[in-house]
Amino acid sequence: HHCKCLNNCIGKKNYQLFFDTLVSLNLFLVSQSAVLIGIIVAFFVGWDDGQTSSTEQRAIDWFGANQPNVVIGLNLGFLTIDLISEWLILQLLFFHLSLRRKGLTTYQYIIKLNETNRIKAKHQRQINDRRAHHIKKANEEGNSWEKMKLVVGGWKGCGCIDPIRKEMKEEDEAAKVAAAKAASRRSEMESINNDDSSDGNAKEDDNVRGSGIYIHSQGNGASP
Repeated sequence: HHCKCLNNCIGKKNYQLFFDTLVSLNLFLVSQSAVLIGIIVAFFVGWDDGQTSSTEQRAIDWFGANQPNVVIGLNLGFLTIDLISEWLILQLLFFHLSLRRKGLTTYQYIIKLNETNRIKAKHQRQINDRRAHHIKKANEEGNSWEKMKLVVGGWKGCGCIDPIRKEMKEEDEAAKVAAAKAASRRSEMESINNDDSSDGNAKEDDNVRGSGIYIHSQGNGASP
């Protein structure tokens, strides 16, 4: 595991210990949060009737300070810290569960993610360049409706109506179909070549066997 925040790594031999620590810490935070929630709920039980709960009474008697609000405030603060920590640790735990399922290390994941981001950035540049070209063409032709579609299609969340994305998607699908046809043709040609090669080898074997029989028969005729 490589931590980008700390710029530190955990080796392969220590990784299982690191993962077990994540699981244990997650269980600890869940348990502590549940206990704190129970204490806070118990503290406020009976407030509607103007009664003092046993939990509130213990808070009043705590060190003889008679400050129950301070005690419950501390518990609320600890609960907030626990919930925030639980959210962060839970994300990290799910992340590593996903990595273990895919059989990747964190470094391999980062490399793969960077490559994916580069491909997305390249694709987005192509979209932007093509959009600028089409908008320029629409301006030259005085086609306001086409220009509006191109501009609105570039807004976030409007990709489903973007004519540029639709055009590039159709081109990608056509390229995939063409690649599949080319692969099919190559497969057919390889199959034909293999059949021809097999037939040629069979004929050559027949010729060799025929020559051998002829030589053998000639040799038997020449012997005394």
